[in-house]
Amino acid sequence: MSESSLADEECRSRRPGDLRLGLAGDGSLRWVAVDLAAPLEEARASLDLSPVAAVALGRAAVAAALLLRFSIKVPGRLLLEIRGDGPLGKVFAEADDQGYVRGLVGKPRLVTPADGRLSIGWAVGQGTFKVTRQTERGVYESQVELVSGEIAKDLVHYLEQSQQIRSAALLGVQPRPTGIAEAGGLVIEALPGTPEEVLKRLEANIAALGGVSLHLEDGGIEGLIDALLRDIDRRELERHELRYGCGRGRASLLQKLAHLTVEEVDSIVDAEGRFAADCVFCGRRYAISRDELIPVDDPTVH
Repeated sequence: MSESSLADEECRSRRPGDLRLGLAGDGSLRWVAVDLAAPLEEARASLDLSPVAAVALGRAAVAAALLLRFSIKVPGRLLLEIRGDGPLGKVFAEADDQGYVRGLVGKPRLVTPADGRLSIGWAVGQGTFKVTRQTERGVYESQVELVSGEIAKDLVHYLEQSQQIRSAALLGVQPRPTGIAEAGGLVIEALPGTPEEVLKRLEANIAALGGVSLHLEDGGIEGLIDALLRDIDRRELERHELRYGCGRGRASLLQKLAHLTVEEVDSIVDAEGRFAADCVFCGRRYAISRDELIPVDDPTVH
């Protein structure tokens, strides 16, 4: 695809994933599941992520989308920041109520260990798991210490410590030499008064699940939901598309640059009168001409 045609598009993935919300156990369990395989593959290719970096970004992005929808009052935007002392550096993910998920890792080309293992605790290290919720009423932040760096256990720890939610979380990303095979996850909450027999059945299902990533590859997110809620009644209440990116394009960039003076515009355009800006989330390049930045009827133009 040419640069000019890319520039006219929004910064978002072309193939969506999805988010599903439902109840189970006669309404005593609440679950949210996310399938982010296709959007994450486009992000991996655009950001040139190594396998271990793709796993970290994928788990964080899935966790951010789950946390956003798991909130009792859905905020406009949720930011998840994982700061560890491992070689990967910071892992950042963001989700909004328009269905966009995005993120970055500190070292996108971190080399995968020679044994091929894709656990990421060693790469993340010890540090903090910070969540920022942005709503019309204000900004709310909460933070806990990392307990494993693998993100799923850290997500459960966060929900218990900061939200007082009794939950289980399953996150998985399965990369292959040709790209991301699967990426997704599920959080399930035991509501007050959940029958003991439902909890025992759920615990048995989790114990029998095995590897989340391989399970996703075998049956996708639907297979993961089936395995987790085996022999427990369930119903799906909502389903929404998810896309990787910021959902913005040339119009949004032009709006941000509209305040520039003629002198400032001339200082950023090249010899041919063009300005180029790259999206940090998808790597897409936007090419903008000086005439777009300075309308021809602008009385200050000389």
